[in-house]
Amino acid sequence: PQARSDRKRDLVRISSSLVEGVRRNGVKYQTSKDIVETMLEKLIEEFPEWDDQLSGLCRALSQETDLQSNSVDSLKLEQLFEHLVALTEDEQQRGWSCKDDTEEISTMLGDLLGLLRNANPNVVIHVLQSLKYEPLLTLVQYYQLESRKMLKRQALQVLHESMLLQPDPICSILLTSRLPVQLASDIQANRVMSLLEKQCDVFCACLSYPNAMPRNHYDQLDEVFISCLLTAVEAEDTPYDPENLVPAMFVKCLLSLNLHYKDLRNNKVCNVLKSRPHATVLSETLLVSFNRAESLTGFFPESEDGVRKIMLDLFGSPDTAELFFTNDVKVLIEVLHRNVIDRGEGDPDRAYYMRLLDLVISNTEYEDHTHYKYEISQLLQQVKDEETSDKESKSEAARILKKHAILST
Repeated sequence: PQARSDRKRDLVRISSSLVEGVRRNGVKYQTSKDIVETMLEKLIEEFPEWDDQLSGLCRALSQETDLQSNSVDSLKLEQLFEHLVALTEDEQQRGWSCKDDTEEISTMLGDLLGLLRNANPNVVIHVLQSLKYEPLLTLVQYYQLESRKMLKRQALQVLHESMLLQPDPICSILLTSRLPVQLASDIQANRVMSLLEKQCDVFCACLSYPNAMPRNHYDQLDEVFISCLLTAVEAEDTPYDPENLVPAMFVKCLLSLNLHYKDLRNNKVCNVLKSRPHATVLSETLLVSFNRAESLTGFFPESEDGVRKIMLDLFGSPDTAELFFTNDVKVLIEVLHRNVIDRGEGDPDRAYYMRLLDLVISNTEYEDHTHYKYEISQLLQQVKDEETSDKESKSEAARILKKHAILST
């Protein structure tokens, strides 16, 4: 048994050293592991007599030995996190710097980002868990204290990468911190595009994962912030944005925030939109994205579709439905008709599209044009009469036909 244990330990050590040898060339951990595995399989194929030894190395590759507290990556991460704490707690430097530490901090943040992207993700998660994710909150604090835009952007890159690495619970931890409120303030004031883009990315990622937002955040992500976003979206010319990137970025921010409003009566995004005479860019963007089935908030597999949600919210009231021009409403009706046809029985999306169709007919001036009336009536009758177990779609179709007499005349 001792001999077998020693042999197993040797195989694990050798396989790990092979992976690390590939990683030294700047290759990600998983890619390095795949390269080594492919190389070993090819050697077994070419030299069958080596099968016993090489197969043992292949099996050793699948074992998570790098979770040891003394692995190279874990030690490096812990050192970098300790360095981050020391820098953040250096009140002299953060308040009124007496030396230029830009290069030092930039190198540290770059090393952190490199490990998050290239190291064994299980090692990174293991270290963060052992430290109760405190380094991420320290980084949020550092971001708030730092004034140099390049370093702020690097700090946000690290936070963004950490969310992608382990959305649950990191998104929740950052959502309940001061980060979203700080980002909202910065987004309104910042005019440096490279930083603004990353601020929007982190804000959206933080809000798009399905977690409950703290109550006080609703007060601070307020109508002023929403109006600022909408004004920028609808602006025809923004000097600091020659490539016109801001509208798309800010629409995503609006959609991510809108995910957290479940009650239409208290929906600040919709309430602000009610007070605006038009929102042409927003409505056109939403219609195009809806037609293409683009979520715009799909940062994670678990994220709710922000476009689909806000379409229900906007057409849930005549006051916001009127932001869409009549021709846009006609196009939307055709898109909904097509999507109901394309969805098979039992597909939950079919009931969604019929529900939105009902809102469009109810809260727009549909009776003035009755666009696609015959096609819609025929389709709903067909769904209603289906011999299927899809009771939700059948009842939705029956309800719409009963509710809207115009479809039967």
